[in-house]
Amino acid sequence: MFKERKTVRILPFIILFIFNISAVSFADYNSAEIVHHLGMRIPMDLTFTNSDGSKVLLKDLINEPTVLDFCYYNCAGICTPLMLEVSDVIGKVKYEPGKDYNIISISIDQNETPTMAAGKKRAMIGMANREVPDSAWMFLTGDSTNIYKLTDAAGFRFKRNFGGFLHKGVLIFVDKTGKIVQYLDPGYKKTGDFAILPSNFELAIEKAGKGEVTSTIEKVLQTCYSFIPKGNDLLVLLLVLASGLISVAVVFIVVKKAKLNT
Repeated sequence: MFKERKTVRILPFIILFIFNISAVSFADYNSAEIVHHLGMRIPMDLTFTNSDGSKVLLKDLINEPTVLDFCYYNCAGICTPLMLEVSDVIGKVKYEPGKDYNIISISIDQNETPTMAAGKKRAMIGMANREVPDSAWMFLTGDSTNIYKLTDAAGFRFKRNFGGFLHKGVLIFVDKTGKIVQYLDPGYKKTGDFAILPSNFELAIEKAGKGEVTSTIEKVLQTCYSFIPKGNDLLVLLLVLASGLISVAVVFIVVKKAKLNT
């Protein structure tokens, strides 16, 4: 009897704990978003480290229409699938990398190294069905200050989560002055992987070449959870909600049984 009453007394605290956990999960989920800064310029004087270990300035890399890909190289979620899709679309568009446009993948993890960047670069360029000059697709790392300055300017919001990062998958096109002209939200294949239409990629390059800002039709962007490699936004929300409801249901049953036994 004493144990049952003690259980009933602590149940409100259990329920409060469950709801707090759910609230934190939703807050983390909402912290990963893309805020469109169309027409604004990214800071070009930021310093990063390339895959060879050399310090580089953004203004020295962005001299053509450029695709920005924020990722991290040790990602177990959407980063590699998105880069693989970029590798695939490179071979399908009429424009030449290194001549008509460049790509810059930038790690959002300040702890990653040039060695990791070099490994990812070899893998991704090796998958492209087209010759990609070394300078056409750069893989960078940097310190937290420069990473946050660049991602804030680009409207790329992310948060460290469960040993990885919670973030969206998107390609950001800038012109040679660093002006943001388009956010390209990849679609999805039936397999759940990313899909980038070559025509959309080409059009974004053309707009960036002219410095013309293009509004982006909003889509549900795939979110990177380290513990859900290919989960989409709706699935994540449903899982969080379902776990909370199940926990509350269990607590309710325990309370009811405790009352019946008193």
